[in-house]
Amino acid sequence: MKKITLKSLALVNFKGIRDLTLDLGTSESWIYGENGTGKTTICDAFSWLLFGKDSKGRSDSNFNIKTLGQDGKPILKLEHSVSGVLSVDGKDIKLQRSYVEKWVKPRGSATETLKNHQTEFYVNDVKLATKQEYDAEVASILTEDVSRMITNPFYFTSLSPDVQKTILLDMAGDVTDEDVASQKSEYSELLAQLSGKPLSQFAKEVAARKKAIKDELILIPSNIDTAMRLMPEAEDWAALESELVEKRKRKSELEASLADKSNLIKEEYDRKAAIQTSIGERRMRLARMTNEIQAKADNGRSEAFMKLRSLENSLKLQEDSLARKRSDMAVLEQQAEKIRASLEVLRNEFKCISQERLVYQEDAFVCPACHRQLDADDIVAKQQEMEANFNQSKSQRLNENNEKGKREKAVLDDVLRKHGSLKADVAALEVLVDNIKADIDRRRSDMPQAVDVSALLESDADCIALRNEIADLENQLTVDAKPVDVSALKDGIKVLDDAISELIKRLSKRDVIQRAENEIKRLEERRVSCNQALADLEKTEFVMLDFQKSKDNELMKRINGMFQLVTFSFINEQLNGGEKLTCVCMIDGVPFPDLNDAKKLNAGLDIINAVCRAKGVSAPIFIDNRERVNEIIPTISQIINLVVSHDKELTIK
Repeated sequence: MKKITLKSLALVNFKGIRDLTLDLGTSESWIYGENGTGKTTICDAFSWLLFGKDSKGRSDSNFNIKTLGQDGKPILKLEHSVSGVLSVDGKDIKLQRSYVEKWVKPRGSATETLKNHQTEFYVNDVKLATKQEYDAEVASILTEDVSRMITNPFYFTSLSPDVQKTILLDMAGDVTDEDVASQKSEYSELLAQLSGKPLSQFAKEVAARKKAIKDELILIPSNIDTAMRLMPEAEDWAALESELVEKRKRKSELEASLADKSNLIKEEYDRKAAIQTSIGERRMRLARMTNEIQAKADNGRSEAFMKLRSLENSLKLQEDSLARKRSDMAVLEQQAEKIRASLEVLRNEFKCISQERLVYQEDAFVCPACHRQLDADDIVAKQQEMEANFNQSKSQRLNENNEKGKREKAVLDDVLRKHGSLKADVAALEVLVDNIKADIDRRRSDMPQAVDVSALLESDADCIALRNEIADLENQLTVDAKPVDVSALKDGIKVLDDAISELIKRLSKRDVIQRAENEIKRLEERRVSCNQALADLEKTEFVMLDFQKSKDNELMKRINGMFQLVTFSFINEQLNGGEKLTCVCMIDGVPFPDLNDAKKLNAGLDIINAVCRAKGVSAPIFIDNRERVNEIIPTISQIINLVVSHDKELTIK
């Protein structure tokens, strides 16, 4: 087991303590002092040294580290630090944590201002670069979660029952479900139902299924009542069916009588329909004859009119084409004019380049380094070089001008060629348009005169005969047949239809009653099955609770075997007769909250001894208000007792 003891602890400007060094080299130390002299500050300092938190678990941003002045404000420009020497399995290691102010003097100001704070870390007086390095060093000695459990005798019992139970299970080692299932056959069946799921998850599923069934059971009575209220009253179904057959038979008889009288109406209808057909045929023949006479009368004029329209359409097309070609010619003329202007510019540029002569600058033959006139031979060489460069540049620019002129000339030739082609097309189109206009004028003057078609129609013998036949047939339509009265038969059939519909509606209640009875039967069966399912689920819940109790009993044997004084129970009886799984710490059957101060302290020390054995490490235990307890049980850890006394300053004894 790793044994950690605190050999010394030094506080500098930490909370209310300006400078204090404690030598704690023994297995048990006693620190005396009045209330407010800093006994609790020692616990805070040790916790802050290791983890940056006070003894209550608050980080240094949530409690005041700095020493306060008489005005209640922090005293500035002080370094706040805690250092301690720990013995870890006989090997000393020194830790130090310092809270340092960072002051800066802004540019242009003679006064320093507090910019921020930073924490510095030391191991064996060597400053570490980062907090992570320091935390790793501390964690290799003692982790924070274990430290809280083995340095404060009241920490474990302050945790929630679920957390206590989890820690105890981790210490004792869990009992497997298979170990418990061998005790009862019901347990084995339960494990089969779990199918590898956690018991807590399966319990939630069972509770959800129970709720769903209970919700359904609540609705079933109201659904049955609704079905019964909506069920119609039963009637004499046989009598209704007999009456329905009789009325349908009577309706058939009336419909047969109506059919006989309707035949007379149909014959009159057929006679008039035949006359209408004959009239239609004769009118169609008259229309064809009229069209033929009109076509013969207008044949010459229509043909001349169609040819005239064709010439006018052709004229419109040729005029549109002529306008487009004239527009294209205008565009080409503009392009040719631009190209000619460009060629004139190129000719002038060529003439200017050709006339260029080399002119020497005044300092052309002066050395740029020493500013001395060049020698005669050098001047000649320089002149030859400059003349060669000038001639080469001039020749190159003339060639470029010439090539550009050739390209422009080629474009101009192509534009002029297109313009000439369009000009010829325009001339041809102008002649064609003039010819079409002359032909149109000629045809308009030769257009045949219109013929009076109505006179031809009035004098045609065939047309006169057809119009007479149509008039005779129309006279026959005006002859009325003797009317047939069928209103009484139709009224009788309508009365029977209403009676039959009412009988069918009353008979349909039989199906409604049957469906309602079937629904009530289904709901009753569902109520029975839901009650059975609910009973099965409640039985499963009882088995799960009993299983958990058996498992907890096995665990209790292991857990309670780790302690000298305390025992734990995982079951708490409820007033309603049920049971709730929880974790309760006791001494001699008395729950922890009901114990006196001495037994509470010894219970905490007993728990610390067990945790130390389970985790394989011991650390200093701080016992506050030690004066309230006469004796404590032996521990495997170092004990630091904090005692309220009349000492004005902290005293170690």
